[in-house]
Amino acid sequence: MAIKSAARSGSRGAERSGERGLRRKRRETGVVINRAYIREFFRLEDSKQENRVLEFIMDHLMPREFRHDTYICRAGELANAMFFIEAGVVNALGAGGEPINELQAGQYFGEYAALTGDKRMADIRARGTVKVFELNKKALDALIRMYPKIYGLFLQSVYSQATNQYRNLVRILNQRRGLGAGHQKKISPTSLFINYSLVFLVFFNLLIWAPLPQDMHLHPVWMCSPILFLVMYMVITRRALESLVLAVMYIALLLARFDFVNFFTGHIVSALADTPDLIVMVVLMGSLTKLFSASGSINALKQIARERIKSGKGTLFAAFCAMILISIDEYLMILINGACFTPLSDQKKIPREKSSLVLGMSPMALCIVNPISLTGIYLTGIIAGSGGSRELFIQGIPFNFAAIAAIIFMLAMIFDFFPHTGLLKKAMERVKAGGPLWPEGTDNSGSNDNSNRGRVINLALPILTLIVSSVAAGTIQEGSLSVNVLYGMVITFIVSFLMYCFQHYMTPEQFFNNLVRGVENMLAPVIMFLVGKCFASGIEEIGFSAWLNDAVTLWVGNQGWLLPAIIFVICTIIGALFDNPWAMYAIGMPIAMKLAVSTGGSTSLFVGAVCAAGFTGNEIALGDIFFIGPMLGINPIAYYRTKLSYVIIITVIAGAGYAALGYFNLA
Repeated sequence: MAIKSAARSGSRGAERSGERGLRRKRRETGVVINRAYIREFFRLEDSKQENRVLEFIMDHLMPREFRHDTYICRAGELANAMFFIEAGVVNALGAGGEPINELQAGQYFGEYAALTGDKRMADIRARGTVKVFELNKKALDALIRMYPKIYGLFLQSVYSQATNQYRNLVRILNQRRGLGAGHQKKISPTSLFINYSLVFLVFFNLLIWAPLPQDMHLHPVWMCSPILFLVMYMVITRRALESLVLAVMYIALLLARFDFVNFFTGHIVSALADTPDLIVMVVLMGSLTKLFSASGSINALKQIARERIKSGKGTLFAAFCAMILISIDEYLMILINGACFTPLSDQKKIPREKSSLVLGMSPMALCIVNPISLTGIYLTGIIAGSGGSRELFIQGIPFNFAAIAAIIFMLAMIFDFFPHTGLLKKAMERVKAGGPLWPEGTDNSGSNDNSNRGRVINLALPILTLIVSSVAAGTIQEGSLSVNVLYGMVITFIVSFLMYCFQHYMTPEQFFNNLVRGVENMLAPVIMFLVGKCFASGIEEIGFSAWLNDAVTLWVGNQGWLLPAIIFVICTIIGALFDNPWAMYAIGMPIAMKLAVSTGGSTSLFVGAVCAAGFTGNEIALGDIFFIGPMLGINPIAYYRTKLSYVIIITVIAGAGYAALGYFNLA
């Protein structure tokens, strides 16, 4: 018996040894998920201790295979492993079973739930035959106990992989700020030839027929021609930055003839010399935004909101409060809204039309009244470059009637103080009757974020540091507050570096790499600012501003009180036609400020009117919906049709406010 028992025991031991050998052999044959991949993923060095860690991980990687349409994970089940994809494609599915994300060989999933032991957040289904390597939670826990440093290294690897959503946001936002191809189709060589042949023809005729540079008494037609050229070219091509550059070249040819290159470069250098600190602030704001996104706080915010907020109204109000805190960049706000609050509002059975109305219109309304936001810094630069004081932006905030009305309207919409009308009313009835949360034609593929995992404090504390330090370092002169945003940024960079690096969310190298990537993202606003400033100084040199002042005084007469309302309406139309508020600011702000001075009006009122027009023009323009709609999980056309009636109401209220303020001389 003893011999038989020993034989059986030996047989079982040999069998287990054979299984381990087979598993090791199968693991070692991985083409994608191999030793080099695992070493790089966990950031392991070639040391004795870390080689033991690598052996431990490789020993616990279990190869598995799933057939087509097989569920690898199900939402709501407890997580017991993470997975590395060796071959094939898997889809993450939304609440309605629709694909919301696609992962391929070399990618991974389930890491956050496996680390925390939380429930799975989505169904993961194989598309075709899928081979994965599974690393179970027990092995992960043992690994962390054996080598605590691995936790931070693991998180660094996860956070360093920027999502497609992040890259798409940068691309689309840069296009909306005047740089990049956006959604435009490829332009054929024939179209390019015709386009620039016409431009050359215009410039050639300008050289022949325009008055000589020494004759500065230009006819009004010549004074207005650069603006007409700019408007026509931008409306036809939809390329804001290119239009501004060509308009500056037009002015250079008008004033300097064949010496236009020196004219152009001289104005660029002058623009750089006049406001270098504002340019630095715009650049650094891009770096801060990139760091905040990489900090891994977005899904932590989502998890906290999911656990603590119980009602639909509470969800939207929490989203609004979060947007107030992070209103430093529309980009960051849209990223968080799409990743965090759209799924939460779905859980509370809020129609996508309503959630997208609040989450889509609020970011710009909040950013445009925040002096330390990217938009606020840009507008401060435009105002300073047009000869105004930097405090004028803050002084104009109370007169930004459109943004203020939109903020009030959003709060009223959240708490149902404002009646639902039109498509929104139909959407509420549809969901109440048990219909889908989103309108027909909605694509949810862009509304999910499965990458960044972290702590809310990593977002909240740096932003609070930025706000507090900027205000504390500011000054109050003649009752007007001036914030020192550059000082606040430097303090925030120091705090962020200490938080992210000492928590092992980033290495110092990753921190500075993110900083550089953020600088790259801000090329568009910096170039737009410089070229816009050149255009403003150019039309000043040709005498357009002086002529316009005289013309307005003659035409308006005793009806000057209408000017703020007229400026608001004209700038709204220009902003909607350009589909680019940043370009409109560069053109409209200097003109409005000159008119305010020449007519004796309140400069802060005129500044507020132009800022308000940036909001209304942006919301009326069609281009914005193709950015916000997919991010918030709604058919773009349905989103536009839902918001349009409310945008018109806000525009009418703002226009009436400027007319009333001018009539009663209340500014």
